[in-house]
Amino acid sequence: MGETYLIDGSRLDANRARALFSGSRLEDRQVRCLNLLEGQRIVEIGSYSGHFVAEAVRRLPGSEVIGTDYFPDHIRLARLLHPEIADQFRQMSVYQLDLPDASVDCVVMQEVIEHLEGAALAVKEVNRVLKPGGVFIVTTPHPYYWRDLAAFFVRESANRLRRQRQLKTAIYFDDVEWNRHIYCWTPSTLLTLMVTNGFAYVDHDFSTDARGWLESALLRVFPVLGPTQIVKVRKTGESRKDMV
Repeated sequence: MGETYLIDGSRLDANRARALFSGSRLEDRQVRCLNLLEGQRIVEIGSYSGHFVAEAVRRLPGSEVIGTDYFPDHIRLARLLHPEIADQFRQMSVYQLDLPDASVDCVVMQEVIEHLEGAALAVKEVNRVLKPGGVFIVTTPHPYYWRDLAAFFVRESANRLRRQRQLKTAIYFDDVEWNRHIYCWTPSTLLTLMVTNGFAYVDHDFSTDARGWLESALLRVFPVLGPTQIVKVRKTGESRKDMV
């Protein structure tokens, strides 16, 4: 059968993997992150299909852009989809980045921190590899996304009428170890994590990816109800050693 790739719970061969991602476009939060990039050496943590790295390489020809992921199938997938920059995708853990101290200008971590059991340890490791003044851009699902709030309200209202109450998990694929959300960050708690680990606030934003024209209109007026939050911080010191 040849080489296969475990993608969101499905084992696909190379042709099906290419077909799945053919014509894929960057999401709004990825475009917003591209506009926040700084520096000559940029690292993305959790590069998945590699589309973000490929676009960053195209937009910033004078910069070195590295895509990392701890999941080997994602690295192989990114190399399959972007063979022209295959050597720029490297397998490594966010808890132990194979990069020298103070060697990176910008780290991007999109839709990763909600999966991490040791989020603070990951932030400390990012601080280690960033140069003084380097930037860290993080995106994560927004807990005040209007669809999630509405769904939670409906479920909890239904619980009032049930004999046996129910509560859903955020495990998406049982056979994919990483694909579960174990933390839900508000903008303030995410910034607190950053500030206590040597970073200072620069900017924040919300993605406006929408399902249909009605939601698109809503998010143009109230972007704070969007699905994803984006926080940009700058390294101003070393991570604290007395907190974990």
